[in-house]
Amino acid sequence: MIKKTPLLTVLPLVFAISMPVWSAEQATTHSSMLARAESNTPGSIKHDQKAADALAKKLQAMNTVSANFSQSTIDKSGRSKVEKGSMQLKRPNQFRWHITSPFNQEVIAKDGKLWMLDPDFKQVVIKKMDNQSGPTAVQLLSGDASEFLMEYAVTRMNYGPEVVYTLKPGKASDLFERLEIHFSREEILAITIMDSLGGKRRIDFTRVKLNQPVDNTLFEPDLQTLEKAGFDIIDESRV
Repeated sequence: MIKKTPLLTVLPLVFAISMPVWSAEQATTHSSMLARAESNTPGSIKHDQKAADALAKKLQAMNTVSANFSQSTIDKSGRSKVEKGSMQLKRPNQFRWHITSPFNQEVIAKDGKLWMLDPDFKQVVIKKMDNQSGPTAVQLLSGDASEFLMEYAVTRMNYGPEVVYTLKPGKASDLFERLEIHFSREEILAITIMDSLGGKRRIDFTRVKLNQPVDNTLFEPDLQTLEKAGFDIIDESRV
């Protein structure tokens, strides 16, 4: 029996596409916050402002992204699972993550709302996108990525044509212990997320298309059609 992933657990793998380029004032604030964090944390947390600016610029340049993905997850006990599907993203703050194997789940984000569709259970859950939604992805996609990143140290390593940007929290975080974004030139290759409990999640992207037209209907769930098809619509966005 295949154990399905709770819908909210797929969200942290969303990368910070909507990240704006920092202003000089924001960069100064960011550096001072990290400096305070370093003074209170055992061992030095390195931060490369040039790397942070370069990462912000790369992500800012992605107006639309379409790709297939393969997500491999290893929990703290060493058990692994693989999920596959496709994703589309369109600035500002429109996102679709569709798992097609080994089960069917879909997450859509637009206009401050999050739709979570589960065809197997005939259910759509609608939530408001805010900091209370929890996962890193929701906070980044809410459009306040620059403020979110002020609490993280960013470093960069080059491995031939591949460049890896690493994000580490300046203080203890239950979101992730380390997040890596892998690029080959300007194309995103993968995202790796490590948590404090020893879990690891890697998302590899293939058939990546940058700044190509994306159908707007992908970000607009047809609730009337879904309801007629027998889906329960659970709207928690006003709670």
